[in-house]
Amino acid sequence: MSNVFISHASKDKPFVLRLAVGLLARGIPVWLDTWSMTLGDSLLDAIYDGLERSSLVLVVVSEAAIRSGWVNRELNAALAREEQTGRRFVIPIRIDDAAVPLKVADRLYGNFAGRGFSEALEDLARVLVSKGAADMAILPEREVLPLRFTRPVDLDAAVLQASWKHMRRRHPDLVLSPDQIALVEDDEDYGSLRRSLHRRIDEITQDPDYTPDLERHLKEMNDLAARLEVVLRVGVAELLNRGKEIDAVLWFAKIIRARALYRLWTTRMVAGGLGQDWKIAGLHDRTDARDFFGIDELDLVDLWRDQDRTGSFILWMPRRDIADLYRYGTPQRYYDVCPTMMSEHLYVYPQMLAEHLCYPLKTREPVWDLSEAIIGLH
Repeated sequence: MSNVFISHASKDKPFVLRLAVGLLARGIPVWLDTWSMTLGDSLLDAIYDGLERSSLVLVVVSEAAIRSGWVNRELNAALAREEQTGRRFVIPIRIDDAAVPLKVADRLYGNFAGRGFSEALEDLARVLVSKGAADMAILPEREVLPLRFTRPVDLDAAVLQASWKHMRRRHPDLVLSPDQIALVEDDEDYGSLRRSLHRRIDEITQDPDYTPDLERHLKEMNDLAARLEVVLRVGVAELLNRGKEIDAVLWFAKIIRARALYRLWTTRMVAGGLGQDWKIAGLHDRTDARDFFGIDELDLVDLWRDQDRTGSFILWMPRRDIADLYRYGTPQRYYDVCPTMMSEHLYVYPQMLAEHLCYPLKTREPVWDLSEAIIGLH
């Protein structure tokens, strides 16, 4: 049972995350300590476990890696295992002008130095596939699904869809755990806001604008951002496990991420900026909903399960899709007035799950089987 293990220096983490996401999207399972460790775990044990369980080891060679005792230790452990098994499985990956270590200097290596990333990745993936990397027998619980935000609130749909397809190919009955979902930050805005908030909390006693209310607000927003990251993982796992379309995942993620961005923006005390724009993700009025979904005519509806209107969800829907509600004047079965799947994946499931996870009520559960749903004008 194995993955591809990536040995690297911590300073090379941005490159390694990009590499790992690219390999996962090509059906090559990857192990990273960042994705697999929790507080209290032994770093050394986790790394050696990763090496032991991996059939291929990529060693990222850089100036930082050459100076890193960890990378040298991992390389020695991998080469010792090669000696034991009689099989070569260590592949150097060169990313800058650093010389490849003499221990592996005689090997062909992946060369990302001075080349376009996509071209180099394609060459590396071809080599790994030829070595059987795409057909590795990997334990279901060691699968990782990357959520990569390339823009402030937009997931990389191609990476998500390809990675999920390969995971299901290996494990058709896989039930994805939220812990198997990795948030990969390519968008600098969100990461910058999170780091800025942490610094401000750490230095709050020196803040010239300090008040107890400000300190409480900063800490509440930090806690909320962390909770929304959990909500994001839980919701994506729920939608995928239930077989919902990728569009439902993308719009759910957009709602949750945008809410987090807006809350983080409120901690910056600036007059404008990207975070302020995403106040609309609260979907509090028609103008917000129109701007968020990019459609002019939207109306509020109630959606609930048969005989249980007390557990209803209030959702925005395109007026064109609920025209029959105006014609009948009374609530109707969902599929009698909304026969297409587009509305449920772009509007119903994303909003319903977001409200369920952000504002849980004991009397309300998502209506996953819309053949049981009743819909009426709010």
